[in-house]
Amino acid sequence: MTDQAPTARGERISMEGAATLLTVTKTTGIGAMTGAVNGAAYGESTSEQTELADGRLTYTMFHQFLDHDGSRLHTIDRAVLGPGADGESSTLEVEYTVVEATGRFEGCSGTFRSRGWLKTPPDDGASAQQSVGAVRFEGEIRRGRPARQQAKRDFLAP
Repeated sequence: MTDQAPTARGERISMEGAATLLTVTKTTGIGAMTGAVNGAAYGESTSEQTELADGRLTYTMFHQFLDHDGSRLHTIDRAVLGPGADGESSTLEVEYTVVEATGRFEGCSGTFRSRGWLKTPPDDGASAQQSVGAVRFEGEIRRGRPARQQAKRDFLAP
């Protein structure tokens, strides 16, 4: 991945990458990031978990993504936590919607996603909420008009 700053209005930025993460408390976590964001992330739950019909849990969050060059993305998120196939871990899917962007992300908006897993250590670690995990990111954000407005403009263009 490169550190090239987007410059053109309407330019798309691929948000591909990966993160390893650690929950610090019951509602907060940190991650080391590589890819489109090469730095760190801080995430925090903003709602209680609600059970879905299929047994998975959903909740809202926010994230601060901090790139090594000082650029930043602030997102509001929807997370879904489910049982892992191995019975010892959980699946984690998050949809991130950009609400503020600085530095090389200035003027960007859009939504991207991650998928991965979490594993909580047994006994004392579980009560301390010190889960570890990994996620992969996909999707893109766009400089200029929010994606929904741009799609409407493109549809109406002659």
